[in-house]
Amino acid sequence: MKKFYFNLQAKGGVGKSFLTALIALKNEDNPKTYFVDLDSSVKTSTQQLKFLKGRTPPRFASMHLLDNRTKIDRQLLFENLYLLSQKDYEEFYLDLGAPESAEFPSLFSADYTISEFKQIAQELNAEFILNIVIAGGSSYEACTNYLERVAEIVKGALEINLYINEATFINKDKIGELTSFAELNNDIINETRLFGDFDNTTSPHKNILKKIEDGESLKSYAFVERIKILKEIAKV
Repeated sequence: MKKFYFNLQAKGGVGKSFLTALIALKNEDNPKTYFVDLDSSVKTSTQQLKFLKGRTPPRFASMHLLDNRTKIDRQLLFENLYLLSQKDYEEFYLDLGAPESAEFPSLFSADYTISEFKQIAQELNAEFILNIVIAGGSSYEACTNYLERVAEIVKGALEINLYINEATFINKDKIGELTSFAELNNDIINETRLFGDFDNTTSPHKNILKKIEDGESLKSYAFVERIKILKEIAKV
């Protein structure tokens, strides 16, 4: 059965594309993985996943989901999912931008029930998995509100994984709150993972973040950089 991972968060700049890049680096030599940039706003994944471009067979694509009203075109969404499901890959990672993520829950309030969405997955012989990214600081409230909204809609019908962008949390107690929430709602939240433990003021972290930004492959990392990046991608 194929697996589609939707990397989601309606708040911009919280680390969705960063998470996608780390997962892509982890799977750089895994020919059964495929990555899609669905972000209509900044196309960060298109830049950060340059190391996957030009592969034969291809392992990266950029697609659009929004109509002229900046709403998700549900027909286009399902057509794209169908086309992807026909490809000879096992796992698909979909980086949805803030606009797409914000519209994602409305699919189930205006167009489909979550059960119907799950039925579409079954017809594609696929599993749909939601990866919700949470950042700290001023983004924390918006991120957790989005998580609660999605969790209320899904109600255990789809698997939800919680990804906590560790470097954005000055107050580590908030990470404890999130892990406690996930434990109390383990019928809804499948896994909780921390990622992105980089200090952008020090080396080699600055060098690593620049290489991720530039879309460089693992081959470009050496010595301490390589030790650190391998440690981080093992988390995701």
